[in-house]
Amino acid sequence: MHQAIKGRGFDLDATRLTDGDRLSLLFGVVALAFIWCCVSGEFVATNSPPKTLKHGYSAKSVFRLGLDALGVVLSRRPRHQHPSRPTFLQLLATFDP
Repeated sequence: MHQAIKGRGFDLDATRLTDGDRLSLLFGVVALAFIWCCVSGEFVATNSPPKTLKHGYSAKSVFRLGLDALGVVLSRRPRHQHPSRPTFLQLLATFDP
């Protein structure tokens, strides 16, 4: 989670916030976003497993799979709908307990 918050996803250092109330709110929102990325990444990994490298680990982490999937779904750029790509409603449903 530390790597995701610091530089591999959310870039929290760039905010330069110093107010305690705003920082606690930001950390709460970032924690929820991190959880949503991980849950969405699990959903993506079960539907289309990521490439496994020679050392046995996957090429992308579960967090990165979810962040990329949410980035594609939430972006306003036109994209071609591939059958293995989840829709926004599918990713939103992963967050539902």
